[in-house]
Amino acid sequence: MKRVLQGGFLTLSGVLGIVGMIIAAIQNPSTEWVTPPGRMIISILENGLLVPSILALILLVYGLYILLKEDKQC
Repeated sequence: MKRVLQGGFLTLSGVLGIVGMIIAAIQNPSTEWVTPPGRMIISILENGLLVPSILALILLVYGLYILLKEDKQC
């Protein structure tokens, strides 16, 4: 049960981090539009939010890994 709580908190914090980065990128849109990566990724790069976005994504993926691994052990 402890691992399920850890996985849940990590997943939730990852989701909240990603949503926060998306909101921050929407608040300060980019000045240029590059077609392959898209406007949202360009906004994240211009505002210097790449490292927090990657950390939030790592938390999300690790939390989901813990939850899925724990589910298979039952």
